[in-house]
Amino acid sequence: MEKTVRTDLIIENLEITEAEIQKNDIKIKEYTEDEMKITEVLITKDQEKIFGKKSGTYITIDTTAIVENDHEALLKIQKQIAKQLSLFFQKYKINYDALGLIVGLGNDNVTPDALGPSVVENIFVTKHLFDLHPEEIDSKGFRPVCAVAPGVMGNTGIETAEIVNSIIKDVKPNFVIVVDALAARALNRVNKTIQISDAGISPGSGVGNKRKEISKDTIDVPVISIGVPTVVDAVTITSDAIDMLIRHLSYSLKNDRPSNNLVPTALSGKKDLSRVELPSEEILRKLFGEIGTMSNEEKHKLIFEVLMPQGLNYMVTTKEIDTNIKDLTHIVSRGINLALHKNIS
Repeated sequence: MEKTVRTDLIIENLEITEAEIQKNDIKIKEYTEDEMKITEVLITKDQEKIFGKKSGTYITIDTTAIVENDHEALLKIQKQIAKQLSLFFQKYKINYDALGLIVGLGNDNVTPDALGPSVVENIFVTKHLFDLHPEEIDSKGFRPVCAVAPGVMGNTGIETAEIVNSIIKDVKPNFVIVVDALAARALNRVNKTIQISDAGISPGSGVGNKRKEISKDTIDVPVISIGVPTVVDAVTITSDAIDMLIRHLSYSLKNDRPSNNLVPTALSGKKDLSRVELPSEEILRKLFGEIGTMSNEEKHKLIFEVLMPQGLNYMVTTKEIDTNIKDLTHIVSRGINLALHKNIS
């Protein structure tokens, strides 16, 4: 049976009660650094089936700077990506002269899916210099790095994992960094969340097109994945819109707007609707019927049952996706370059 909620993000898989988190002994650490909220989640082997995620460490960086084009904040995100990658290098005892392979997953002909291939184009590759002109490169300031964008099976006819495995057999890297676009289950995470993990990656899983896994278990070298959600499905958009509508009306009622004039004649400005307290169940039921009292999960399931048979559960992205992908490409590629090479600042 297909999942009613599509997401690649661990923090969205863990939207459960505090009691359940404690019961399953999930290790979660949250902190703020340079105005970015960072969440670290550790999933064990025993918890894989419970939460639908492979065991490993998941780092989530939440920031609005990407879509707000805040230059100073973007530089801080790059440094944060480099810092987290360096911590994974330490975890797996990856030496500074270790050969790295950067893999950019996705379809560069589809803008929301072009993050991986675009990042690869901006990686500072050096393996050929180490192989052909070792005397001309500072081995203390740079490491050997190679990169590839294997394309998608619809274009190549070959599983991405099979291409990566073939390259690894010949190139023999000491570690692999995989970059891919992800899917989210919340509108406010699109282009605003970066997930870094050592659990590997299953291309296409968030959009219901799961391919063979690329992880340490399958290729026998450490795999660090970097992903950014660039799409959500129509179920998520509809559910979130209903939730925001309910909270907007709640805000209007609490601010003495007459019940027969809930829609203002002019835009009332942006509000953080997530902080608006919901009215009583009686008022919710009066305004929206049974839908008003449903949980988010129940709304998702109901909308899924309506849209899926009609073939209308589209994957949707933002209208600014071209600019967002360019910014994300610079952020992720520069973060990787900073972590790989000491002489890059």
